[in-house]
Amino acid sequence: MIRKLFMTILSLLAVCSLRAQQPDLLRQLSAHPEYLDGTDYLCPADATDLTPAPEGYEAFYISHYGRHGARYAWQSDLYTRLESVLRKAGNKENLTPLGVDYKDRFDRLYPSVYHRTGDLSRKGFRQQEALAARMYANNPEVFGDGAAVRAWTSTSTRCVMTMSAFCLGLKAANPQLDIFEHFGKYYLPAILPLDGSNPFRQGKMTQTPLAFDETWEQYIARTVDYKAILARLFKDPDKALPEKEQWDFVSYLYFFAAGMASLDTDLVFTDLFTPEERIALYRIDNFQFYANAWPTHLGYLPIVDDLVAKAQERIDSGEKGADLRFGHDYTFLPLLMCLGVNGYDRSAVSGDDIENICRLQDVPMGANLHFVFYRNKTSDRILFKVLLNGREARLPITAADGPYYDWETFKRAQAYRPVMGEVETVRTTVPEVSGLCPSPDGKGLLAASDEDGIYQVTLSGETLPFYIESGMDCEAVTIDPKTRDVYYVVEGKQEVRRLKAPKYKKSELLYVLKDAGYGTNSGLEGLTWYQDGTLLVGNQDSPNLLVTYSLKKGEVSRRVLTDTKEIADLCYDPVRDVLWIADSDARTINLCTLEGDVLKSFPVPFIDNGEGLYVDHENQCIWVGDDTTSKLYKIHFSNL
Repeated sequence: MIRKLFMTILSLLAVCSLRAQQPDLLRQLSAHPEYLDGTDYLCPADATDLTPAPEGYEAFYISHYGRHGARYAWQSDLYTRLESVLRKAGNKENLTPLGVDYKDRFDRLYPSVYHRTGDLSRKGFRQQEALAARMYANNPEVFGDGAAVRAWTSTSTRCVMTMSAFCLGLKAANPQLDIFEHFGKYYLPAILPLDGSNPFRQGKMTQTPLAFDETWEQYIARTVDYKAILARLFKDPDKALPEKEQWDFVSYLYFFAAGMASLDTDLVFTDLFTPEERIALYRIDNFQFYANAWPTHLGYLPIVDDLVAKAQERIDSGEKGADLRFGHDYTFLPLLMCLGVNGYDRSAVSGDDIENICRLQDVPMGANLHFVFYRNKTSDRILFKVLLNGREARLPITAADGPYYDWETFKRAQAYRPVMGEVETVRTTVPEVSGLCPSPDGKGLLAASDEDGIYQVTLSGETLPFYIESGMDCEAVTIDPKTRDVYYVVEGKQEVRRLKAPKYKKSELLYVLKDAGYGTNSGLEGLTWYQDGTLLVGNQDSPNLLVTYSLKKGEVSRRVLTDTKEIADLCYDPVRDVLWIADSDARTINLCTLEGDVLKSFPVPFIDNGEGLYVDHENQCIWVGDDTTSKLYKIHFSNL
């Protein structure tokens, strides 16, 4: 049977079967039905369109992490298990006509795969040569005179062969290259940090496990009727396999069929499944892959640390070339999570939500992640961009230059790694929560209301008036931690005002922002106490303006921010000396430099209009107020 023809049919049918499901997933699978091979999909090595470097910058170094190339099945018993079950069913005449034809195809293939479990295939070797050729063609200046290429791999044979093939691909492009390949347990911290054979393993760095309402088994049960698949092979599936073994066998059938893409064969085994079933099996594998990786992904931060250290060595020495690392899919996915590549740092809230974050085709055979570094002869600034499988990718840090990121900003983001965890909700009766700060009595919070002023709220939601003026559009509130004076802003009037402790009765006008947002509903929205009698004031948008205001000197500085869509609230964190910015338009809370450049973004899609923000180290959480629902969201963080 011709694979291309079947894939075309599958593409057309997938459109019908998924029309009511996730639209982005539908578009990808209908345009690329080969993605249904999951992690057995072969990473393409074709050229892609890349954004030119900023003027004056030239690439000089690449840091790479790659998954091994195409291989035979990794499960030690997959081929033997299929052979045993099919043979027994055939002997007992328990095969359907399709089952007889399927077994005949399998028997023709079996002798060539029987003893090849886990081996790199010929396709995998050629694939790595092609991926290396693309790396060289995209950045020939990296591999010029004096360039050095260093490679490291896990101790698996297929990874060693992958490294060899990739380095041969570079040698074919430039026989003069200085290349050295490293192998052994000593190098595992930068390749497989959590592997049991890593002698430097520090233990598992875990975070709160995924708290889904359903188990993987329940997700399987509602996603696919796997007994229907078995019924196409066997006249009586229960005679072929015990009930408890039936799902595992179907999963083996799925992986076996997908694995044909890695081998030099024209045999096809996907005809066992309907198009809808292949999609369902893809989704189940996607669910399991993500759910297994997320709880321990922080244990792979040593790879990021190695990336940073080796890149800085090259920057300091000025040496051109590349550092290459080769590992596995179960390491590659957590690395994407650690770095937040294309939003992989977000925790899914349900099995279906996983498909909004994780896609198996991002971790194909030969998956590769490149950090490509650029420097300018007239500047000390280092820029880099990230390529995921040859395509420009996003990081959750400032990107004022498009796909090019500032190296110093990235290093700072990696030095401070708060990790978002569980979320609790607290109901209040504050009319439209628009700003948050600690209460003067240390018991709970003050909440700005854009209807009539400021309220005092306990951490369990009890609400009392604090300072009320009917019709006052109060959008932000903050407090001087020493004097306990309270400051707030009035949008439209563009006023910053003060309530003196301890009575908080008389409001005092301090500052008016006259040249932005005046008389509009896009004016002052953010306010936070900074230090030494200074406030940071945020104008919502048009422009997104960050103003530094001194109680002694007045306005000191201002800066238009470009990394957030808007400023919904501000919170200075004196413990970490960083600024947090709420962006209700993008539905994110953002860890920023004091200048307002984003170091890392945390998506909060579950909050409709997050306009209040307070970093609470005592409770290891960040509080976000929802202007729409008047709820407070208590977002737990580790390493806050």
